[in-house]
Amino acid sequence: MIEFQQVRKVYGGGGTQEVAALDGIDLKIDTGEIFGVIGFSGAGKSSLVRCVNLLERPTSGKVIVDGHDLTALSAKDVREIKRNIGMVFQHFNLLNSKTVFANVAMPLILAKTPRDQIKNRVYELLEFVGLADKADSYPDQLSGGQKQRIGIARALATQPSILLCDEATSALDPQTTSSILQLLKKINKKYNITILIITHEMSVIREICDRVAVIEAGKIIEEGSVFDVFSSPKTETARNFVSSVMNDRLPDSVKELIERNDGLNKVYRINFVGDSAGKPLLSQLAKKFDLDVNVLFGNITELQGTPFGNLIVEFQGSEKEILRALNYIHQQNVSIKEVTAHAS
Repeated sequence: MIEFQQVRKVYGGGGTQEVAALDGIDLKIDTGEIFGVIGFSGAGKSSLVRCVNLLERPTSGKVIVDGHDLTALSAKDVREIKRNIGMVFQHFNLLNSKTVFANVAMPLILAKTPRDQIKNRVYELLEFVGLADKADSYPDQLSGGQKQRIGIARALATQPSILLCDEATSALDPQTTSSILQLLKKINKKYNITILIITHEMSVIREICDRVAVIEAGKIIEEGSVFDVFSSPKTETARNFVSSVMNDRLPDSVKELIERNDGLNKVYRINFVGDSAGKPLLSQLAKKFDLDVNVLFGNITELQGTPFGNLIVEFQGSEKEILRALNYIHQQNVSIKEVTAHAS
């Protein structure tokens, strides 16, 4: 379990302007979950994750890991706690002069682990990440995805209970990113490791996380399950992140159609969640009412195993028939909202 209690991190001072990278963070991450923190550059993401293992020491507040307030512990006790925290970096942080085996073994060597145990553990981890045949290779001989797998193996060497991922996929192509995220899911499931992911990519949040927090200007401005934040974002920043992967911004052609609308037709956004995504709603409308239904734009995807998406549709018909159709849609517990030229 990781908990932040009113954590502030201020940089500067002593003649330079102070900047609050973290400004009163309250956050709780449960044991065994995959938790994502998303924000734009400069929002405070990296400062937050680095406070978990005291790579950055908070200016004030408490960082509690597995029941221990790290800010109140001695340096020796902090070192003991940090052995239970692995970290995966954006740019891998591998030692190019060392072999893959030596890179993965480094945390074990520093912990003075017996040599035979080091050998067994390293080969076990290389097998786990699918790179058992690369033990004698050097980082420069590996692809980006392979380097990150080695970075993950190294982070797991001391059998941590927490894994921190600081933009771990942002240097990778989409296909490699997906394979790394699947590996992290596998780690979480097999070892019940709590994973904290810091990212600016909402697609990463959608694919792997259980819950997500949105950070802006050093503050948590929104938090909830991935499904709740995707299906009903409450802040403009969250809406922008969700739109970046849900592709729900109206194309210019649709906006132009709405602006040219002569008032006889109506355009609506219909949101589908769960079972409603599988209902033949539009065909039912066309059969039950004297309407022509024209699909202009939309998509359906899946969030945490639940179908979710939206369609932009045009209803062509009399005002009376459109009102009857709207009442029917509401009775099906489906969300619908008119789209206008000024609110598209």
